[in-house]
Amino acid sequence: MTHFFTLPTKIHLEKGALDDLPALVKTYGNRVFLVTTANRQPLADLYARIKTQLTEIDCTVYHFDKVQPNPPVDIIEMGIQELQAFKPDLVLSVGGGSSIDTAKTVALLHDQTNIDWAELFDQFGDPHGQYPPVAKKRMPHIAVPTTAGTGSEVTQAAVLSMGHDKLTIYHPQNRSDHAILDPMLTLTLPAKLTATTGFDAFTHAFESYIHPKATPLGKRMSFSAMELIVDALPKLAKHPNDLDLRQKLMEAQVLAGIGLSNAGADAPHPLSEIIGGISGIPHGESLALIYPEFIHYKWKYAQADFAAVARLFDPSLQTESMAARALAVHIKLFIRKIGLPKGFSAYTIPKSQWEEIVNSPILGFLPFGSKEDLTDILIQAKER
Repeated sequence: MTHFFTLPTKIHLEKGALDDLPALVKTYGNRVFLVTTANRQPLADLYARIKTQLTEIDCTVYHFDKVQPNPPVDIIEMGIQELQAFKPDLVLSVGGGSSIDTAKTVALLHDQTNIDWAELFDQFGDPHGQYPPVAKKRMPHIAVPTTAGTGSEVTQAAVLSMGHDKLTIYHPQNRSDHAILDPMLTLTLPAKLTATTGFDAFTHAFESYIHPKATPLGKRMSFSAMELIVDALPKLAKHPNDLDLRQKLMEAQVLAGIGLSNAGADAPHPLSEIIGGISGIPHGESLALIYPEFIHYKWKYAQADFAAVARLFDPSLQTESMAARALAVHIKLFIRKIGLPKGFSAYTIPKSQWEEIVNSPILGFLPFGSKEDLTDILIQAKER
C-alpha cells in the first residue's frame, strides 16, 4: 500500500518571523481569538507585543488566557463558549504544546454544543483517519510556538485530559494553517524546559523514524531532526542565548513534528501519557524516564535504524548489532548531559499512583507490544 506524505501547514521559520504575523492575520479578517496560558511573565511581554501589533492594524483581539497543562476538556468547553460569544475570524495560539492543542480543539469544535467527549475521543482515535469536518465552516488557526519541542503546530493530534486520562483527538483539520517559528521567542525558556521540550522533539523524530508507516521522505526528515537535536541541545545547556542553536532546535521540532504526523509514535508516548496523567510528571520528563528501557526492549526489532541513530552519538561504532545495542546507553548519557532527571527516584510517586500506572487498562489495548512487555518497560524503568 502506498503511504502518502502530508504537509498542509505553511511554515514561516527564521529569526524575526513574528513580524509576518500582522499581514497573515489580515488575510483572514480582523477579529482575533488569542489563546495562551495565564497572562504573566515570562510570556506576558510577548502577549502584549502581539496584541499591540494587531490593534495597530485595526484588529479586535479577545484574549483567552486560561490554558492549562494537559488541557482539561472543561477548559476547552469554556474556550468554545467564549469564542462563540466573540465570533472571531480566526484563532491565534501563542505558547507551547498545551496552548496550541487548546487552540486546535477550540477551532475544530468552534460551533459545537453539548459535547460528548468520550464519544469524540472514540470517533477521532486513528492518527491516519481521513475524517470529515466537524464544524459547518472551518475556523482558521495560526500557531506561534514559544517552545522547541512539541511540533504540535504541524500535527493532526491534540492531547487533552479528562480526569486522570490523557487522550488524543486526531483530525486532519487540527493542523494549523500557518506556523510562525521564530527562535527569538524561545530565549525566555528556562533551561529545564528547553531540555524537556527538546527531548520530546527527539522522541518524535526517533519514533517516526522507526515506524512501519514511515516514508523515505519522512525518514529523512526525522533523521535530520535527530542530527540537529543531538548536536544543539547539549550545547544550549551551556549557551542558552545562542540564537543559531535555538534556530536549529526550532528546525528540528518542526521536522520531527512532520515526521510524527505522517508516520506515528511508538510505545513511549502512550506510556508517558499514562505516567503523566496519573502522577503529574511533565510529558518530556516522563518520556526521559522510560526511554532507555524502551530502547533496550525494542532494539532487536529494527537493528539498522537503531544503529544509524546510535552512530549520531558515536560514529566509531562498528557492527550494526553493536551499534544498535549501544543506543540505550547513549540515550541515558544524553538525558544526563542535557540535565534531565536520571530516574524515578527524583520524583515522589505514591504507591497507590504507581499501582494505578502499572495496572492501567490502556496497557492491554496498545498496538506496540503485549501488556506484559509494556508493563515490564515501566517496572524496569522504575527500578533503574
